[in-house]
Amino acid sequence: MKIGIIDFSSTAVSLLVSDIQGDMTEEVVSLRRPVSILDYLTAKGKLSDRGIEKVVDSIMFLMDSARKVGAERVKMLSTASMRLISNYREVTAAIEASTGLRIEVLDGKAEAYTDYVANRGYSTLGSALMLDVGGATAELADLEDGNMESMHSLFIGPLALSRRYDDMYPDKDEAKKLRKHIRKTLEKNGVYDGMEFEHIVLTGGNADALYRVYSDYYSLPEQNVKSMEKKKLSKLLKHLISSSERSMLFIRNAPENVHVIIPAAILVNTVASYFSSHELIVSEAGVKEGYLRLIVE
Repeated sequence: MKIGIIDFSSTAVSLLVSDIQGDMTEEVVSLRRPVSILDYLTAKGKLSDRGIEKVVDSIMFLMDSARKVGAERVKMLSTASMRLISNYREVTAAIEASTGLRIEVLDGKAEAYTDYVANRGYSTLGSALMLDVGGATAELADLEDGNMESMHSLFIGPLALSRRYDDMYPDKDEAKKLRKHIRKTLEKNGVYDGMEFEHIVLTGGNADALYRVYSDYYSLPEQNVKSMEKKKLSKLLKHLISSSERSMLFIRNAPENVHVIIPAAILVNTVASYFSSHELIVSEAGVKEGYLRLIVE
């Protein structure tokens, strides 16, 4: 049976269609349509008519794509996007009227849990933290602890961080302020106080974009496991903040993520420093894969 999962996040609308046979799942197609909802929010937090139109158009395109590959069921999730929109009832009604899909809105902990389910296999590493480098929010989970209530969803995602400075990229002083803000947020929320994690498993589109930039900068060959060293990421971050050549790195590797690559790098680097982590592993599995796994189970 082929099932499609559409995820409406704060930065994109994405689709995963998988073929489920018993306990086995096989990916059929994965698509993503960039839609940054913060670009369409009014001062009062309402999603504008144009923003609603773009979201609906993207969902309808993905629904059509799911049908073309034979999806028998399509389910729709919303993560941080609906948690940010003040007129979410209007947006939900517009989506349901146009597509016929009912939206399941995941709160922050539920989003973190689906990420956890998708990546809990990494618990074999022994000391691993999951970090979803999302849009507006970032989700964190100890991969050895499956208790959803111990997981965290914080408003320190790359898109949220990018709103804390005025230009396209943060300068050295602004980057320092972002690091301080991230650390204070972790401390204030008691995120795994006193713990250290040797490894961080990164998920989300911005994590993958950051790895492409990292891989190009260090001229790495294609690898089965996408891994970054903390020390090398710190060196890359200094280059991204100060070098005039950074734009070419972004354009070559992540043109859709140009405005959030640096805050994503700052977020990952700061969290790694906070938990004394040395290795960063980029996972391709996230909310949609975790939700699908829960359906199978």
